[in-house]
Amino acid sequence: MSVAAGPVKLRSRLAQRLDGEIAAVASMPARAAVLQVQRAILWLRHGREVEAREELNRLQVRALVHPRIELAAWLHLAEGLTAYFSAFGGGARERVRRAHVMAKAANLAALPALCDAWLAQMAFVDRDIDRLVAHAAAVLAAPADNPAVCRVASALGMAWDLAGDQAAASSWYAWGRRAASADGDDAGLAALLYNQMQMRALRIRHAALAGEPGEAPAVLLGVDSIGHFDDAVGGSARADLTPLLRAQLLTVQGDYATAAALLEASLPEAAAAGLARTGGSLLADLAWCWANTGEVQRARALADQAAVEVLAEDAAHCDLDECAALHARLAQVYARLHEDGLAARHGDAAQAAWAQDAAQRRLWAERLSSAGLGTPPR
Repeated sequence: MSVAAGPVKLRSRLAQRLDGEIAAVASMPARAAVLQVQRAILWLRHGREVEAREELNRLQVRALVHPRIELAAWLHLAEGLTAYFSAFGGGARERVRRAHVMAKAANLAALPALCDAWLAQMAFVDRDIDRLVAHAAAVLAAPADNPAVCRVASALGMAWDLAGDQAAASSWYAWGRRAASADGDDAGLAALLYNQMQMRALRIRHAALAGEPGEAPAVLLGVDSIGHFDDAVGGSARADLTPLLRAQLLTVQGDYATAAALLEASLPEAAAAGLARTGGSLLADLAWCWANTGEVQRARALADQAAVEVLAEDAAHCDLDECAALHARLAQVYARLHEDGLAARHGDAAQAAWAQDAAQRRLWAERLSSAGLGTPPR
């Protein structure tokens, strides 16, 4: 006879506080249910998808038996974040938007700002500067709330990183860390650490591909520290992404065999989980590794596949830097394989994409500045 697993135990002060609050309102099932959704969201953010799913299923049943707007709104947010963490999309924005509408209609404290913060994060992923600015401004106009502050600070830090202003980005990351620390939110700290490191790693990779001076890949030590921190706090959502960062930096460093092994091990799961938008450039990286380790036929086949993958990009909100990186890497692969015509074609495409990327960076800097989002509130 199997024994049912007990509740997930996490070390953070936020987890302990939620457990305590749930116990304190045991005689108030309606309030307890809302807190249990919040705890399930925390489990999601720590990568505990199975436990979170079981709890949310139970609470969805309760929501039908004992309908309450507050519970329904929180459940919409939870389901939206489930979709976001599993595939960076998949209907996530619509569920969070629905939670936002319901929370505002019912005058629920804090939830509208938290929804706006997550919508700002999703807008960054979609490279939609207009939505990002609108949602971020809404968070900052609302009463200060640590969970919303932590999330919107992450979105704005990455936005400024993409715009090329590392000083502005750092100020937002620091603001987010203070909010997460004040809330005892280890998952929030882990997300901020990962996002900041991700943007730094991408700068290194893109500078190398564009032939520009940049930081050395010694930042790999920092990528290792993300995994160590995740382990210490009980895991985080999308921990599968850290090996991909290492692989990209190892490729820049010229350690092709190690990078190829990491990519081969990590890409299948990452692609299945919704990384299609950056998957093309990662395939090109793997093709480059294979071209440098003597696997010429596999390199050519994978390069051809990556060259077709980029055709599916949504021009309106695509990752221009990733498109440029993909073409630049393919130019290298085809040159190594003595396919001079293809190398020249992708080299030209890379130059055009880098120019578009530079224009996008200027636009983002202008939009963020004009919206008063240059520095965090004091």
